[in-house]
Amino acid sequence: METQTSQTEEQLTSLAHRLTAVERNLAGLTSQVAALTTEVAVLSKTAATKEDLAKLEGGMRSEIARIDATLLSLQENCVTKADLYKLETRITKWMITTLVGVAAMNSAFILVVIKLVQP
Repeated sequence: METQTSQTEEQLTSLAHRLTAVERNLAGLTSQVAALTTEVAVLSKTAATKEDLAKLEGGMRSEIARIDATLLSLQENCVTKADLYKLETRITKWMITTLVGVAAMNSAFILVVIKLVQP
């Protein structure tokens, strides 16, 4: 009888270990199913239909067209480095010409004053 009891105890111990492993695996699977359920719920709330995507595409196309138009107007109306260099050259030439003209007028005024002062 003792052998039957020891065999039964060994079988129960073996079953207890196997049951513990099954419970551990079941707990892991339960947590994975809970995570998947949460992900499915989130995906179902945020899932877009073809119509939603078509609306989004239309909106994005209009925005891209607006940006393209803005870029084209900027390219037509903006100044390049070459344009700035030409403008700088023109301003420099104008300033030099103006300074030479003012110097000539001062010289003329000085000569007139000298002529008037001398008897």
